[in-house]
Amino acid sequence: MLLISCGRNQSKKISNDEEVNIAKIDSTDIEGKIHAPASSRNQSVQKKVDTVNIPSKYVVTIPLEINKKKIDIRLLLSKSEDLFRGKNYTIAEIEEDKNSFLPKSAYDCIEGTVELQHWQVLNSNSYYFAYDYYKNNKFKENDFVSKKKMIFGHADYNFITITDVDNDGYEDLLILDLANSMRDNEVHQFYKWSEKESKLIFMPDFFDKTAFRGWDKTEKYLITGLSDTRERKLYKNKIVRGKLKVVDECTEYAVSDKFCW
Repeated sequence: MLLISCGRNQSKKISNDEEVNIAKIDSTDIEGKIHAPASSRNQSVQKKVDTVNIPSKYVVTIPLEINKKKIDIRLLLSKSEDLFRGKNYTIAEIEEDKNSFLPKSAYDCIEGTVELQHWQVLNSNSYYFAYDYYKNNKFKENDFVSKKKMIFGHADYNFITITDVDNDGYEDLLILDLANSMRDNEVHQFYKWSEKESKLIFMPDFFDKTAFRGWDKTEKYLITGLSDTRERKLYKNKIVRGKLKVVDECTEYAVSDKFCW
């Protein structure tokens, strides 16, 4: 299982001469948003959407605030020319901001995960429904981001986590890397905040090719591991000098109902 590369698609610039609906940018309301939007979990009944006045592309912003610095990641959404499962689907591209505190690899990782996540509005519904959803939400996507630690054993619909991972007093960034994940082995990329450079630095070897499963109930230890069809090998880690150090390990078996920690 790979950890480093995440770029499923190359990030593309949005040219100034393209006709794009630009939403008003507001990056103030992100903390505490940890649940998936209700519309992405229960869509058995969908209202009729007017498709006549919907543009062929538009921009949704993903607001981030890290260590009191704000940025709006611009997500360009366009309608596919082909039908998928009998409906027009949404093509997503991230516009990279070279002047931001995020490195290029982070933009690539977010774009790849947005493309592959099946549980969100973008991929579970038609292009027209997704547009109507974001129009009602002022063209902002706040449900991708959480500032709460993901607890081991509990479902979490966010794939971007902002929290102090290494206990140095500064917020860091964790991004789910679906492009390099396998079943029951969800890989994450870790970006450490550099006080000296005032930006995030990619730490490709932090998880040492293991899946990240969240924090234990005390939120002091990070749980990592690897799974196959027969067993799940888990490790409880603390951080020593910026690196993970195993303090306990446990194995869960497919034929047993006993769980670790």
